[in-house]
Amino acid sequence: MIAAHRGRVAILVLLTSVVGAAAVACTGGGAPSSAKGPVPDDVASHLSVEVAQGREQYAEREIRLEVTNDSDETMTLLSGALRTEQFGPSHPTKEGRTLVLRPGATRAVYVGLGEARCGDLAAEEDAAPSATITLALGEGDDLGPATDIPVDEVSDPVGHLARNHTVDCSAAAVAAGAGLAVDADVPVETRDGELTALVTLRIERVDGGPEVTLDRIAETTLMSNADPGGHASGWAGRDLAGQESGEVVLAVVPARCDVHAVAEDKRGTFLPVSARVGGVRQEPVYVPMPDTARSDLYSFVADYCDWPE
Repeated sequence: MIAAHRGRVAILVLLTSVVGAAAVACTGGGAPSSAKGPVPDDVASHLSVEVAQGREQYAEREIRLEVTNDSDETMTLLSGALRTEQFGPSHPTKEGRTLVLRPGATRAVYVGLGEARCGDLAAEEDAAPSATITLALGEGDDLGPATDIPVDEVSDPVGHLARNHTVDCSAAAVAAGAGLAVDADVPVETRDGELTALVTLRIERVDGGPEVTLDRIAETTLMSNADPGGHASGWAGRDLAGQESGEVVLAVVPARCDVHAVAEDKRGTFLPVSARVGGVRQEPVYVPMPDTARSDLYSFVADYCDWPE
């Protein structure tokens, strides 16, 4: 009896092992594989894309491609690319970032704009930009294969692409004749009993380049003209007289003293410079401050406004 029982146990163990091995072979040795296929055309046709951009993205020339899913399928957003005649190829700025895109939801792909194509773009500017969005059906560990979805028309209702193109091409025109840079340090002195920061803009002329003339530097959310008799909302005229020698020193006082103005600053340390190139007026270009100058300016605002330590 004992021998017979042991024989039945051995047979049962053998059968269990065979069945288990067969199951592993069918599933690839782990979690069940997804039965989902590529994103079908009838789902892809229910996707729309819109261009968005926050102020914190201006300096890096980064935009968001906001993808809206009007289908009934849950998908995972993997990547995307923008195509437009105004810029060269875009590039992802947050690679490896995946987002679940549920029915009715909108999620964003972050991309950096390619180099601006400046010149006569009158014909191309009428053409709507397009995009390629990469998605997979499902979410989490249950994903179908990555599928590239072409979107023939990308909306840009606020005109972010046109604005970026204008700024880029103005900057290129100015750079052809002069390099603009803010000094690394922002000294502070007392003028007529008032603390005043001195922000220096250097102008380095390009040999053989077109003539560049600075017309105005606008005030920002953090910086105002310290001269009470100066030009409203910025520096112009005699304030910019030093440009002939390659150095413009701006006398600055804070534009405001609320703490969150610095805490939430996005563009307050960029100098908005309006210039003419070869006599042709350009759109403002934005000259950034080095990190050390930005830190100096923030400290100056804190001292001027008498913030607690």
